[in-house]
Amino acid sequence: MVDHYARAADIGETEHGPKFHDARILKMAMRESILTSPGSFLKTVEDVETMSADYWDKEIDTSTWVVMQQFEEVVGIAVSRWPDKEIDRNISQMSARFIESVWVAPKLRGSHIGERLVNYLMEVEREKYPTVRHFMLWVFERNENAIRLYKRMGFKRVGTEHTLADGTIELRYEYVLPNPSAKRAAQLSRANAVARTADLRQYGVTYRVLGRTSGSSG
Repeated sequence: MVDHYARAADIGETEHGPKFHDARILKMAMRESILTSPGSFLKTVEDVETMSADYWDKEIDTSTWVVMQQFEEVVGIAVSRWPDKEIDRNISQMSARFIESVWVAPKLRGSHIGERLVNYLMEVEREKYPTVRHFMLWVFERNENAIRLYKRMGFKRVGTEHTLADGTIELRYEYVLPNPSAKRAAQLSRANAVARTADLRQYGVTYRVLGRTSGSSG
């Protein structure tokens, strides 16, 4: 999944408190995701190593990061970001979000757990901002596994594509959340929660939002 807008921040480093703990977790997770899926990210391991703890702190504050963990080991990450006010000036800040940096550890691939991770991210984003219904993402044309995942979830490819300086092609996919009745929405939420509970039993995996002090997956 393409990390499309994240940029390093030239700010100092702090190394204490729960926020630093999650910043450290995010940095380790990004490093592991690049090591195991180097063709899916714009960043390199070297990029990750040069970024301060406060950079990752800012990432957690300004975006919605969710993780899957087996104890302290992160085995999945995903992030939802606001549309860029300049690049995406024609996209609604109220109703749209970009999904980026979706990664699942190799040992859990093939179990459809990536779909549950993305579903969890969209659920969390809707809880924070009830007007959000439109999710977009960019994915490398060569990343066939990610494309299959998004298609299974109902994402549709739109005509827009982008060619990077090295010739790599990014494709854009979009998904509009259905607008179900309150009863149906509650049923879907319960079904997703049941699936996450099953992942806990089968894989020892918990879902949570970085920066959220409650620390539970819901």
